[in-house]
Amino acid sequence: MLKLLRSPRQSALYLGKSRRSIHYLRDLPVSPSSQLRSKPRLVSCEPSIGESSAMGAANFPPAAHQLKKWTSEPTTLLLIQKRDDPRTTAAMGFILSHIQEHYPHLRLIVEPHTAMDHPSFDNLIVASPGDQALLPLHTSLVLTLGGDGTILHVSNLFSQGECPPVLSFSMGSLGFLLPFHISALSSALENTLKGPVSVLNRMRLACKPIAVDGDPLNRCTESVGEAGWQVMNEVALHRGRNTHLTVVDTYFDGQHLTEAVADGILLSTPTGSTAYSLSAGGPISHPETDAFLLTPVAPRSLSFRTVILPGRGEVKLEISPLARSPAELSIDGKEVCLLNAKESVIISRSPFPIPCVERSGNESGWVKDINSLLQFNVGFKNKSLMGHSS
Repeated sequence: MLKLLRSPRQSALYLGKSRRSIHYLRDLPVSPSSQLRSKPRLVSCEPSIGESSAMGAANFPPAAHQLKKWTSEPTTLLLIQKRDDPRTTAAMGFILSHIQEHYPHLRLIVEPHTAMDHPSFDNLIVASPGDQALLPLHTSLVLTLGGDGTILHVSNLFSQGECPPVLSFSMGSLGFLLPFHISALSSALENTLKGPVSVLNRMRLACKPIAVDGDPLNRCTESVGEAGWQVMNEVALHRGRNTHLTVVDTYFDGQHLTEAVADGILLSTPTGSTAYSLSAGGPISHPETDAFLLTPVAPRSLSFRTVILPGRGEVKLEISPLARSPAELSIDGKEVCLLNAKESVIISRSPFPIPCVERSGNESGWVKDINSLLQFNVGFKNKSLMGHSS
C-alpha cells in the first residue's frame, strides 16, 4: 500500500486531530443525485432568465448582472485564503470567529493549511487535494480572502462543472475581482446569506485537448471531464523553452481563420482581458461582453492584432504540420501538456460561469476599477511644472 509522505504542517494537522474536533470532507456521507437536487443555490429573481438545472448544468446568460435569491438556506461555506501571508491568516481567524459566533449552524470547509493555521477552531471540515470532486456536492457558497489569484484557485477547484457563488474579500490589495474589503464582512455576509443578492456571472471557457485521430488527448497532467476544463482567464499555446516560433492554425466554427506564427497565441475571456492578454497587447473588455479575445504573443507579422470573436462559436487551435517543435498548452497559467503537430485544443463558452457576488448597485464598478487599478488613459504629467503654473 502506497504511503504518502507528510510535511511537518500536515503531520501537525493529523496529530492535532486527537485534541480538536476535525472532520474530513471525504468522510461525510455522499449521495450525488439527491445532494445536487436539494443543494441550496442562487436562482434569478426573474423567472424569464434561465437557471441552473438540478444536476448542475447551467443555462446562465454568458455574463450578466442578475438579482438572485436562494432556493433554500445555505448550509455549507468553503473558505479559501491566500497562503503564507500573516495578515491574511489573522483576518481569516476573524472570519472564522465571526461565522461561528453569528452563524453556528453553518458547516465550514477549509483547506489543510487553513486548518493548521487556526488550531483553536473546532468543527472545521478539511478538504484535502484528493477531495476536489466532493466539493460541488457540499458547498453552498465560497468565501475568498486574498487577491484575484484566490478566485482563479476557486475556478480550478470547480474545474469540472458548476461553481457555487463566490463572495470575495480583499485586505486592501488591488484586484478586478474583489468587490468587498474585509471591514465589510459583517454586512456583506449577512446580505449574501439572506438574499436577494447581485451576481455577475463571469464567463469561463470549456477546453478540450484533441489527438490527431480526433479522440480526446489522454496524456495531460490535469484530468479532462466530460465538459472539458473550465478556464476563467485564458487558454494559451506557447513555444515555451523551444527556440523556434510556434505555428498554429486557427479555426472559428470550422472555418480556417488564420495561421499564427508567433511565440504563442491566447484565447481569453472578457475577465482574462486584463491578464495575460493585456500584457500581450490585447484590448480591455467589459466582463459582460459575450466574446472571446484571440491575441497573438509576439507575432512575426506586424499586422496581426487581437481578433474579437462572438462567444456563441467554437474555436480550434491546431499545431500546424509546419511547426518545428511542440507547443505548451496552458490553462489559467498552468501548463497541462505539450501539443505536437496536428494535435489541437477545442474551446467554446462554458455553461458553467463563475457567479461572483457584487455590491448592490455596483454595475458600474468595472469603470472605477480600470481607472483606479490600470490608471486607464492617464497621461504623464510633470508635477514640477504643474506646481510652478499654479
